Amino acid sequence: MRALTVGLCAVCITSSVMLGATTAHADRNDLTLERIVGMPTVPGTFNDPTDPVRQTMYKSLMSELSVVMAPRPLSPADTLGYSGFQVAFETSFTQISNNADYWQRGVENVSSSFLPTVSVMARKGIWLPLPGFEIGAGATKLIDSNMYAVNGYAKLALHEGFHNWALPSFAVRGAVSHLLGASQVDLTTLSIDAALSKSFGLGGTVTLDPYVGAAVLLSFVRAQVIDTTPNTDAFTDGPASNDVNANTTFPDPDTIVRWRVFAGFRLLYAFFALTGEFVYTFCNDTASSCGKTSPMSITDRSAGQAQINFSGSFVF
Repeated sequence: MRALTVGLCAVCITSSVMLGATTAHADRNDLTLERIVGMPTVPGTFNDPTDPVRQTMYKSLMSELSVVMAPRPLSPADTLGYSGFQVAFETSFTQISNNADYWQRGVENVSSSFLPTVSVMARKGIWLPLPGFEIGAGATKLIDSNMYAVNGYAKLALHEGFHNWALPSFAVRGAVSHLLGASQVDLTTLSIDAALSKSFGLGGTVTLDPYVGAAVLLSFVRAQVIDTTPNTDAFTDGPASNDVNANTTFPDPDTIVRWRVFAGFRLLYAFFALTGEFVYTFCNDTASSCGKTSPMSITDRSAGQAQINFSGSFVF
């Protein structure tokens, strides 16, 4: 119980520091969806956000951003056990199509082709509703941005603990991530994955747990109000200002589907664990025809995205 209390305090303090670093000004990786819509050419009007070209850019940007902020696996199939508790500090680097028009217009000044994030996670093994159950929660911060996400997951190990058997451990997991700090969009990403892992002892003091898995990401995008003239004030400029009636919203796209595979390892020594993994998310919802466009239809132009994740944690 003391370890659980200390761990929860560490998560709360770290999350407060991460989220407290958010400021009111726009950072390099903050959304600027008004640039996808475009400024109005006539006072009192706005460009049509239902245009398939603009909607394709919007959907493609949300598709790649959802991968950046989606929950990371970063654990083998084995759970922590009903008395186990873990506090993890994580960092990730996710590939994006930074030179694509939807990133160039839809983000203030995108920092690089790999966006870095930092996370803190708390994980706890429990016996309810079934043995081999594990739950977790945490937060992820996108560097050079006001955006962050709150995460939660539940994992059920269908086979674990029999490390002398040739059969590997097997688990299924459901995780959810909800984006905050972005006033122009509401983005929630659901991850459903399955993982295999096998535990090996090294030198009698270190445990190595290599693991592999696959997952599907389902992203639900809900548009919020977009001010297409954020630097113009109608009160100051008068009734002829472009700011008059210049607010609009994008239509909500269909659920965005992405598929990904991952492989990694965990090294456990005493109560300290080091985890590293590689994740690859295939392009769009079909993993084919990457970047294909059609001027008359709304498509997901997202590219394949590589991701490298690292975690250092304390296991009690």
